[in-house]
Amino acid sequence: MLATIATAFLLTLPQERAVSFSYRPTLKVETIHVVGQFNNWDKTTHPLQLDPDGKTWKGKFMIAPGVYQYLFVENGNKWLPDPNAPRAGDANGNTNSLLIVEPIDYDRFPRKAGDGLITESALLHRPDRRDTVRLDSGRFAVWLRTRAGDIELIEIVSDQAPVPMTKERSDELYDYWRGEMPGLQPYTFRIVDGSRSYSYPKNGERFKQDASSYPLPKPPAWVQDAIFYQIFPDRFKNGTPANDPKDVAPWGAKPTGRNWMGGDLQGIRDGMPHLLELGITALYLNPVFVSPSNHGYDTFDYETVNPRLGSNEDLRALVDAAHGRGWKVMLDGVFNHSGIEFPPFKDLREKGADSKFKDWFHVKKLPLEVRDGQQTYGTFAGVTSMPKLNTDNPEVRAFVNRIGTKWIREDGIDGWRLDVADEVSHGMWREFRKAVKAEEPDAYILGEVWGDAHEWLQGDEHDGVMNYRWRKAVLDFLAYRTLKPSSFDAALKRIREDYPSAVLNSMFNLLGSHDTERLATIFKGDKARQMLAVALQFTYPGAPCIYYGDEIGMEGGKDPDDRRAMIWDRSLWDTKLFDLYKALIDLRKTNEPLRRGTYRTRMADDATGLFVFERTHQRKTTEVILNTSDQPVRYVRGGKYQTLFARGAEGTDGQFKLEPFGFTIVSRMVP
Repeated sequence: MLATIATAFLLTLPQERAVSFSYRPTLKVETIHVVGQFNNWDKTTHPLQLDPDGKTWKGKFMIAPGVYQYLFVENGNKWLPDPNAPRAGDANGNTNSLLIVEPIDYDRFPRKAGDGLITESALLHRPDRRDTVRLDSGRFAVWLRTRAGDIELIEIVSDQAPVPMTKERSDELYDYWRGEMPGLQPYTFRIVDGSRSYSYPKNGERFKQDASSYPLPKPPAWVQDAIFYQIFPDRFKNGTPANDPKDVAPWGAKPTGRNWMGGDLQGIRDGMPHLLELGITALYLNPVFVSPSNHGYDTFDYETVNPRLGSNEDLRALVDAAHGRGWKVMLDGVFNHSGIEFPPFKDLREKGADSKFKDWFHVKKLPLEVRDGQQTYGTFAGVTSMPKLNTDNPEVRAFVNRIGTKWIREDGIDGWRLDVADEVSHGMWREFRKAVKAEEPDAYILGEVWGDAHEWLQGDEHDGVMNYRWRKAVLDFLAYRTLKPSSFDAALKRIREDYPSAVLNSMFNLLGSHDTERLATIFKGDKARQMLAVALQFTYPGAPCIYYGDEIGMEGGKDPDDRRAMIWDRSLWDTKLFDLYKALIDLRKTNEPLRRGTYRTRMADDATGLFVFERTHQRKTTEVILNTSDQPVRYVRGGKYQTLFARGAEGTDGQFKLEPFGFTIVSRMVP
């Protein structure tokens, strides 16, 4: 009866509740905003007001229930945590404040597993790709959300035998349960708590889905064999000083958000001998089109290469040179937002309501004001110079599709990395995929999604995503040391189970990028642990990507310091690290299980620090044995092995001795 009352009570409640923020800066400021996951980190939408005391800034906003990270922003550019709130880390190693907004009915009803009561308002299953994943041709995984600590047992009930669900993860508000089905026949959830059994949904209804709406993913076969190398064009190599801006900074100067150092497309061609020596097989270039910035994420002209980097002909020459070596080339597509001099946005600024482009953007009111703190149009993360495109508009989609196919057709590029992919409508990505694959079926479509990306990996949008979740798990394990081997293994398992098996070997496994601190900086000189991370990158399922300079031990803090100029003086390189990259790349190229094999954890031992896994392909198995502790350990396993690579390890015939932070990679034939 109480559960029924809880449901009826919820129907009368708003979906949001008022949340108050208070902040007292240490110095005098002009503005304070609160930004967080609840407003897509937009520093313009939630301003605080100065209290009559002249010291405290306050604000009250309606926010939907959830668990959020947030910060305060002083004067539009200084981001600081709330000193009076708990802290939480994000996928990029940042420390933010934690906000927990409970549903209102949590205030009235208890949370206690086994009491026979259930907070029904917390139940959530959406019978679509948000809560369903097609794992392979026959298996589907479905998710159900419940209130945290409120339920004892859940089963999926269909025309076949009931399937038990497992509580896979939890946060401060909810538990998330997962179960696998052999198909998508109509189903319900049986929820057991104490002596009571509930059916969800109620009234005899069943969830129904069409399996045909989940096409099997089929990523390009070449991706799982690729070794990617990411280049920030202005910072890699200066091949044509004649196209440098007048105020170009000296090569190696301290990077800022505004300075240019002269790197260009010819410089990338000039640097190809280094890449050839390293062994890479694919290039990923940060934006190369006309833009006022060194990073290029505020594009003015999507059809023209930035003159500071070269010309359209230079890009074609670069692609041809790469293809001549058997390499692939992937460009950065910024289709979530543009720059303020993008012709449609410029037309809208000038003509207002008479502009034919007024529906290309998220206009709040006219005329548009291009200034910090403006409230006339939507932007990416509150950045005035990056107006957000309306990707539900058919004209915008047609434009993006034309650009996406143009560079494949005219220059022969091999793929697109899609910026801020999770902020773009699914409909646009489905159309984009159809257009791109019609032009080149083997093109790689890679999304930038930092969290769980299963919605984009259902076969009709992206072939893979930048695997920041994997990066976070590796760094938590080896750099920040917040995970033990068993919890690291569990984190990897969660990622694998969230995605279709067909995309696992085409995920984009990175340890550094233009948006993260440098790997060497994160490890603070601990080269042994850093080398373990690199070993994982080249042996775990997915295509590895090296951020330029990481292979020689370059350092760099958060943006823009992570975008330092490439060091070409070999006397300043970490040659041991460079040799490790070369050796692991060569091994990956010659060892098919490391590129295409299935994955299995053999050992994740918290007591010894041993983490062992194997990759198997066509009766050949490669085993990776890592000692993540500062003590020597032994690993014993029967059978005969061939050592493929070892660092700080030795052994034959299944008897291995590993020094502190040593590892070995061995092969064996499956009986």
